[in-house]
Amino acid sequence: MALDTISAPAEPVAAPPHAEVWLGRQPIYNGARKICAYELLYRRTGSDTAARVTDADGASAEVILRAFVEIGLERASPSQPVFINHTRHLLDMDPIIPADRCVVEVLEDVAPDEGTVKALRRLKGLGYRIALDDFVADDPRFTIVHLADYVKIDARLVTGVAFRDLAGRLRRWPACLLAEKVESEEEFRRFAEWGCELFQGYYLRKPENLAGRRIPSNRLSALSLLSECTDPDKSAGDVASVIRRDAALSYGLLRLANSATYAHAQIRSIAQAVAMLGVDAVFRWSMLLMLAAYDDCPAGYLEFALQRARASELLALSHGYPRYEAYIAGMISTLDAILNAPLRGIVEPLPLEPRIKDAILRREGVLGPVLDAVIAQESGQFDVAAAQGFTPEELQHGFWEAAGYAAAMLSSLAASSGP
Repeated sequence: MALDTISAPAEPVAAPPHAEVWLGRQPIYNGARKICAYELLYRRTGSDTAARVTDADGASAEVILRAFVEIGLERASPSQPVFINHTRHLLDMDPIIPADRCVVEVLEDVAPDEGTVKALRRLKGLGYRIALDDFVADDPRFTIVHLADYVKIDARLVTGVAFRDLAGRLRRWPACLLAEKVESEEEFRRFAEWGCELFQGYYLRKPENLAGRRIPSNRLSALSLLSECTDPDKSAGDVASVIRRDAALSYGLLRLANSATYAHAQIRSIAQAVAMLGVDAVFRWSMLLMLAAYDDCPAGYLEFALQRARASELLALSHGYPRYEAYIAGMISTLDAILNAPLRGIVEPLPLEPRIKDAILRREGVLGPVLDAVIAQESGQFDVAAAQGFTPEELQHGFWEAAGYAAAMLSSLAASSGP
């Protein structure tokens, strides 16, 4: 086929209408009315004033992902710890948020059985603090109060003298008492007199909603990643190879690497990010992705992103440029379409080497012409592509090899995820 008849790959599919994600946040105050923590709350839309939960596991997983990856702890709570609801299922997972920033809030419907006790002891051994939510006078969780760092009493569920008596009983344990749904100055003072040290409610401040952008993940990719992480025969390199196949996973991993937990190292490759985080952290992240039931990333977009990444890598390799940096630059440069956001806002927060950012955003450095050539080739601007210093033959070869690579990766991804 003649060079000038090569068809460019289909344009990436735009992000779905509900790509924006939301997170509720309500402060927790001490007796001096200083904010000392935030409770993070599930929100389906920006107009929600309360959680509308049909799947408790999924809702809690969404909150964790939004707080840690999509919105970020630096926005959700720059320095204070965050209280996050945990279902019985999530109690068996090591939290992805570090212990000094996360209080594990045990929901009222979690039975205080042997499995729960074991899970809470393990979490406390990891340094996590435990809160018991919506505690009442006849609460079966009295048997695990000794494991709690906080006990939350809902002032709308436990009223008047019953609140005072419950607070008195709970003072036998060292757990800090937190009064929820405080709605007046009179209540604030009364609960303080009855032994509460922390306070939360509309009287102090109503919840506010924070916005972020969803990172769509292909279900096959997430399943394959989970499988790699749980296979004892697989290495960190194997895990990295799965992530490299998917632009959204690559972006999410880089956001994770740039989170408040980890040193702000400059990342040169997905393998480096996996090595820095560790396979265990990647496993926990992949579990949350599955629990959150993310929408599938359209296959047309995924194929396009893989093709650009591979084409960039091949051109860089033939000229002695850093191939993995070229691959990640090509992959990340496709995200503006799928996330429906300016590329600069996507790229700037990532812990990438400056030369990778320069290539993506300004087409500068040795990788700048590589991206220029690949993108021009995609759109049929062959003269522009050749003007970057690459021959028509190597551009054509790279284009077709990258197309074959993308198709093979999609096939491999489907096969590795089972029937």
